[in-house]
Amino acid sequence: MVIWKTARLATALLWLCIGGVEAQPYYGQPQAQYGQTPPQATQWGFRPIPPTNAQGVPPSDQFAPNPGQRPYPMPGYQPSWPPGYPQGYMPPAQTAPPRLEWSLDENQPYLQQPVILRLDLISRGNLSTANLELPGSNDVLIKQVGEPTTSSRTTGGQREIVNAFVLSVIPLRSGNLDLPPLKITGTQAGGGMAQRFESVTARPIGLRVRPPLSSVQPWLPLRSLTLKSSIDREGTLEPGQPVTLMLEIAAVGATEAQLPSLESQLTGPGFRLYREQTLTESGLSPEGRDLFARRTEYYTLVPQTGGRLNLPEMSIAWWNVDRDVREVARLPIKTLNVRGGGPLGLSASALSGPGLGVFWLPLAGLLLLLGGYWGGVYYRERVRQPGLALKIALSRRLRTALSSAWRQLRRALTRLSPQPILARARASWSRRLPPSRHFRACLHRANRATTPGEWRERFEREARARLCVQGDLTPSALAQGILALRPGADRETLARLIAELDAALYGRRTLDFPRWKRELMRQAGRGVGFRNRTNNRGKVRWAALPALNPG
Repeated sequence: MVIWKTARLATALLWLCIGGVEAQPYYGQPQAQYGQTPPQATQWGFRPIPPTNAQGVPPSDQFAPNPGQRPYPMPGYQPSWPPGYPQGYMPPAQTAPPRLEWSLDENQPYLQQPVILRLDLISRGNLSTANLELPGSNDVLIKQVGEPTTSSRTTGGQREIVNAFVLSVIPLRSGNLDLPPLKITGTQAGGGMAQRFESVTARPIGLRVRPPLSSVQPWLPLRSLTLKSSIDREGTLEPGQPVTLMLEIAAVGATEAQLPSLESQLTGPGFRLYREQTLTESGLSPEGRDLFARRTEYYTLVPQTGGRLNLPEMSIAWWNVDRDVREVARLPIKTLNVRGGGPLGLSASALSGPGLGVFWLPLAGLLLLLGGYWGGVYYRERVRQPGLALKIALSRRLRTALSSAWRQLRRALTRLSPQPILARARASWSRRLPPSRHFRACLHRANRATTPGEWRERFEREARARLCVQGDLTPSALAQGILALRPGADRETLARLIAELDAALYGRRTLDFPRWKRELMRQAGRGVGFRNRTNNRGKVRWAALPALNPG
């Protein structure tokens, strides 16, 4: 200890002798008294070297804390800071994982009718990432519509962040369907660290898909459909001058893949058509309640002849899901004027080939009118000749008498015709027949079909005409109607046959159609209603006479 203090004192004296700056007092050296003048520094100024323990042996207990005193290892130390963490570090706060909520705009759609499914990912804090995983399924087609949106709300006095996803769900088969669970994974920020989360729909998503109507072909379920057309040039065109024809199909409640093309309907003489491009777009409507799709087709139209050029009428049949009716969207005939046409503005194609009569018939009528006029003038001059007036009067009366006799004969023949009487007799006889006979007639008419689709269409048409069936002829309604008219039919076998027909129509499954018709006639043919009743009675046994000479 004494050696170390001596070394420190010698070092300080050495600096004073050399002429450095004011010597700093070392540890334990007495300070200058108040009022005394400190020693002046020389003209040479050097930065003083701080004291160090490099020489000698440092004391072991000079800076040791007193017993019971807590050490302060660094400036700014706060005794109230939680032990085990460095200063400025906060432990990560545990946040609740995000939850997933969903809602369907329509739970009873038709087959191939897109339905909007809305997913809301609700969290208490901001999310770093959120990835939607779409499952695969053979029953439905799920696709994301647009980009997710973010909003905030207050629930129970707490602020929540909502990340909204919009999906389109297209059912591919009819009946009750359950969608596979939907999952969103990602990370959320909490306590300065990224925490991974995984949210799955808690309750199942169910759909009751209604089958399509066989009378509507092709099947296109929509809410609205409009057609528009335009040409990039106005006025009179030149033969061989190309113009751009634009056809637009806009639909509400569909995707761009469901909209058909109008190219097959753009046919006609007098022009050539070349397809340029097709643009499609889809998304949510401006109100955000329905799906909106648009298909725009561009064609190059080249007139070949002069005159009036008529573009054909185009139409698309579709099913209105709001009103449950069949509607047709039409694009009317569009007329173009091409320079260099024939007489009366007709094109050269109208003056030759199949359109020859369009020009020559009006011309022939005009010539006949002129000929009749000049014939009347000539006839008027001939009437003045003697004896000719009597001949003309007799010929007129003869023609009048013959025409009157012919009219009377036609009326008599019309009254004597047996067709109206036979038609009324058939209608009266048909009204008196029981429903079972009408049902058998429907079966015989439908069994003439060669395919399941044709059989269903024929049976539905005959049932509406003979049995006055109202509404859609669904599989359950068909089974109940057959059992009501044929109570002896096997319910399980009948249900199996109707299920096979439905699978062949909508599930694209193969069906042995002749065998199916034979089995259906066994169940719903003649006398099925009394077959089981007769079998249950058993055979009648007559009472036998006692044996003669017993014993």
